[in-house]
Amino acid sequence: MVIQPSARPVEKVRTAAAAAEQAGGSLSATGRSRALADGAAALKKAKLQVLSGAFAGREVELSKALTTLGRPGVQVAAITRRAEAYYIVHVDSGKVDDFPLLNGTPIGAQATRLSDNDVIQLAGVKMGFFVN
Repeated sequence: MVIQPSARPVEKVRTAAAAAEQAGGSLSATGRSRALADGAAALKKAKLQVLSGAFAGREVELSKALTTLGRPGVQVAAITRRAEAYYIVHVDSGKVDDFPLLNGTPIGAQATRLSDNDVIQLAGVKMGFFVN
């Protein structure tokens, strides 16, 4: 499965790069990186809190661009951090059309945008999604 990023993050990076060039045409590589990071810093940090199962109460900060969750052979999903929001996508499951649940509804095969206080049910475990 290939996850296609939206075109929007590319626009934000180009805009930030153009602003960095106008601000100081001869910025160093580090200066350009910081300017680009400032443009992408609009997305707040998020975390998952396990609500049921053996690891209930455990919190996982979503600091990477891609975080995989679940049990291989049972149900696996990935949470991706994009420039504008976090998304969850079904990766694999032991049964056909056995999709993770988001607020009690199957997410399907396409990436689904996550919102603050969403409840994800994956491989029999409920998790809360929270934006800091």
